[in-house]
Amino acid sequence: MKLQILLILSLQVALVQPLREVSGYLGDNVTLPSGADPSWKLSSIEWSIFSNNTWIATYRSGKKKLDRVDRYKGRLGLNTTTGDLTIHRLTAEDDMEYTVDLINTKEQSSGNKTKVTVRQHLQKPSIRRSFLKNENCSWFLQCSSTDTGVALSWQDLPASGTFSNLTNPDGNSAVLLAFLHATTNRVEITCTSRRNTEEASYVRTLECDGEEPEPRPTPDARPQKQPWFRERYGLVFVLGSTLGVLLTVVASTYAVRKN
Repeated sequence: MKLQILLILSLQVALVQPLREVSGYLGDNVTLPSGADPSWKLSSIEWSIFSNNTWIATYRSGKKKLDRVDRYKGRLGLNTTTGDLTIHRLTAEDDMEYTVDLINTKEQSSGNKTKVTVRQHLQKPSIRRSFLKNENCSWFLQCSSTDTGVALSWQDLPASGTFSNLTNPDGNSAVLLAFLHATTNRVEITCTSRRNTEEASYVRTLECDGEEPEPRPTPDARPQKQPWFRERYGLVFVLGSTLGVLLTVVASTYAVRKN
């Protein structure tokens, strides 16, 4: 008798599966598997977030409800056969843990947790350039990326020049010295950022004819007063002095007449 009771309870208790992990990129879609037994016919699906089990998508009595939380409105899809949840147009706030509770038509239940990791696509690296003044067309180039854990490299270097890769102590950028032939007018230099199977590139154009470095303003430089400012200040001084003299004369005249 006790064995039968334990067997019945074991069928009704929620069977929580190990934490699953899925990842997606900002703006893309991601599907969270429910982990339901394929042989089950689901009668209840409840997807929730946070420790207080805030429902974001439910299926009960044959009806779906996907607009329970404002931030997910219009972005959720629920498969009532498998119990899988799809989040559309991922945002950074979607990076969290999700819980699903399932019940089939035989009153059997199970639960599952899924951790969603939201990633950002690799950003294009940037190339800073410095023109070296000499008889040749020479450049100092530094390629860097705002992403972490990337490998930076120079690609498709043109044949119309000599190039020397330099190591950078910080490890977050790639440095290149470019010595272009005197007859070269314009070349394109490509820096590529790679992480796992994803890559992003940036192309910078170098021109040899008439290229000059952009002047950099000094931090302590202050705008000089224009001549018309000095003239205005002089005029104000003269008028003030004249007015002071007139007031003195008027005051003296009034004192004499009074006496």
